[in-house]
Amino acid sequence: MIKLRNIQLPLLSTLLIFSIKCATVQSPATIPSKADTVQKPIVVNFLHWNDFHSANIPYKSNWGRTKGMDIGGYATLAGYIDSLKTIYPGALVLNAGDDFQGSPISALTKGMSQILILNQIKPSAFTIGNHEFDYGIENLKKSIQAADFDIISCNLYDSTKMSLLVKPYKIIKSNGARIGVIGLILEDLKSTVLPDNMKGLATLNPAESIMKYVEEIQDKTDLIVVLSHNGFQEDSILATKLQEVDAIFGGHSHTRLYQPVKVNNILVCQAGARGQFLGHLNATVNPQSKSITDYRYNLIETVVGAVTPSPAVGRVVDSLESMIAGEMNKVIGKLKSPWICNSRGESNIGNWIADATRAYFQTDIAFQNSGGIRKGLAAGPITMRDIWEISPFDNTIVIVRVTGTQLLNILDWRIKNPRDLLQTSGLTRSYNTKNNTLIEATVNGNPIIPDKIYTIATNNYILGHIKRFFGLSEKDVLVEDTGVIGRDILLLAVKKQKIIDSKIEGRLIFTAK
Repeated sequence: MIKLRNIQLPLLSTLLIFSIKCATVQSPATIPSKADTVQKPIVVNFLHWNDFHSANIPYKSNWGRTKGMDIGGYATLAGYIDSLKTIYPGALVLNAGDDFQGSPISALTKGMSQILILNQIKPSAFTIGNHEFDYGIENLKKSIQAADFDIISCNLYDSTKMSLLVKPYKIIKSNGARIGVIGLILEDLKSTVLPDNMKGLATLNPAESIMKYVEEIQDKTDLIVVLSHNGFQEDSILATKLQEVDAIFGGHSHTRLYQPVKVNNILVCQAGARGQFLGHLNATVNPQSKSITDYRYNLIETVVGAVTPSPAVGRVVDSLESMIAGEMNKVIGKLKSPWICNSRGESNIGNWIADATRAYFQTDIAFQNSGGIRKGLAAGPITMRDIWEISPFDNTIVIVRVTGTQLLNILDWRIKNPRDLLQTSGLTRSYNTKNNTLIEATVNGNPIIPDKIYTIATNNYILGHIKRFFGLSEKDVLVEDTGVIGRDILLLAVKKQKIIDSKIEGRLIFTAK
């Protein structure tokens, strides 16, 4: 200190300048602090599927380059996952819901078959779909408890607990990146589920719910994605309302997206249905900007024989199927011409189902919603399994009594509210699509009489959503629940008819006059 005080100012200035120059020259050689280190891009892989609908065993492809080839089945799908995880260690495995419902084993075990299989695959995250509610809310809660994997949904509120039904998100580490996965179910869940099957539950606003948890985990993650059971169009609209989300892996609408659709800089992905495809997103992540800067995508068709099936999953599937195969594989009839589904017009399979239902209950009319017909069938033998897969739901048949005036109002409502077209028996109607009006309708060839009472056989799903289907409330009509499961009627009809040749008969005509 004494020596410093004795240094003259010009000399002190010279020393300071020299020190600054030396520091400037040496600074590039100094070791940067951890905070100043430039983080390298990280590659993260996502494997995703949706709407598997318990298609646990392989089936024949009916279109495209694989037509006639065996595809899918859970052992095959799991084999593709295993192969890709060998190439891409740390890949996230995401299931976007609707694993329940669609096969005999799912119906007979009330979805527990799917939990047992998924416990072998152990997806990184699973979000709940509407068909997970098909066996009731208490059954779903038991399934959640039995799951050895994470089930997430950010907007399913359980009023009995005054909290979310399951946890809203999961943070997963992959190749050094922290990935936040937020689960979501469609807001209009009640319109897709029997009302009794989701008592005590409510759905919260999707965008608000997602952004709530984006804010919660943003500082803890390098990337945020949404695992959504919401539908492609709905996901695309949702993407416009989100920030800090880079991808949506969706389900519900069974949409095949061969490449992601970018909306608001968010990659919207979906992989068809029934395990025919596995989506693979290879994403380059910038940890500094917390965004996907580059990506490659492939929608992989799960052709049987192209990979080694998963032995562990195969054992579970085989064990489950062995309990029912003898009964389900019995041939009970023959189909002369293929049953072809049509959700936009009259179908021959819809005609046959409605005819069988009307004949059994001897009603004036029968209605079958097209969405309840889950598959078509090629000409040839009809097995028990085929009928279970065509009509997998345990919906009971109800008899609804309406006046002729109410019936005409229903038919008018249907052209203005066409969601889930109704296949019919005993009824013909023609519509003008130019102005959405009913032109003519007859019951068993006769004009509809306004004050006459007509009987309609339909299923309790339609009755549960009577406002959507009929434009009425349940108190407006007389209803009798027969307690008879619709599928049982169809099984009896095949066994009785033996040989079936269904036709399009002009029961529903659309004209633009």
